[in-house]
Amino acid sequence: MPTTLYLRLSDTRLCIARYEGGREPRFDFSAYKMRPHASLTVNLREAIDAEPILQSPTGTVQVLATGAVTPVPLADFQEEFCDTLYDFCFPHEGKRRVFYDVLPTANVVLLFALDEATCHTLEETFGSVHYVAGLTPVLRHFSTKGTAIYDKRLFAYCHEQQVDVAAFDHNRLLLVNTFDAHAPVDVAYYLLNAARHLGVEPRRAPFYVAGSPHVRGEVAAELRKYAAQVLPVVPSGEFNRHVVARTDDVPYDLTTLLIEG
Repeated sequence: MPTTLYLRLSDTRLCIARYEGGREPRFDFSAYKMRPHASLTVNLREAIDAEPILQSPTGTVQVLATGAVTPVPLADFQEEFCDTLYDFCFPHEGKRRVFYDVLPTANVVLLFALDEATCHTLEETFGSVHYVAGLTPVLRHFSTKGTAIYDKRLFAYCHEQQVDVAAFDHNRLLLVNTFDAHAPVDVAYYLLNAARHLGVEPRRAPFYVAGSPHVRGEVAAELRKYAAQVLPVVPSGEFNRHVVARTDDVPYDLTTLLIEG
């Protein structure tokens, strides 16, 4: 029976998962290292030959795109202006497709994009594809995390030498941005700078840190020099030892997408 196939795209690797929920979830995961100087078409062809997980019959295909996003307040969103707005925020040469995800809990719409050639390759390989921004499941989850205890909260999600910084007041998204971050001190700098601009006192507000165990531990240690409440996000505990959250090497954005839908 065909299962749902999930693909997470980044510049360095292709994360592949098959997941079906229910009382006895079915989950399989693999990560394929992308060849940096080969096209996506070549990398996909080689991944299909090398990864048994890609050789099984496939039903629905969801692609998690980890590129840049820009938020639009839900009340101001107009679909016909998506391309213009995204191109203004992120100038780009060549053809690309602009998509959007609605986050009702945070009262925003996230705009994101993929190169037309990438979309064409994926659709030629897998048929019908549904695209999701990598930050969509993360922000959807963060918008409700800690609301019973705190009002303003700050979050850092570290991945691929970058950090996604987000801030919420209750469910309302105050800020989201992505920065290059090659060391824990970089992450601390961006997160504390965001707190300062929002008028948030580091000694009182909670700082959540998500990412791989090694990175989040180092970032948490650096943040504790300046902030009193630093809370590393451990997926296995956060998601009650769900099979996805207990599987090594699954990125946090893919984990939240699979578990929370």
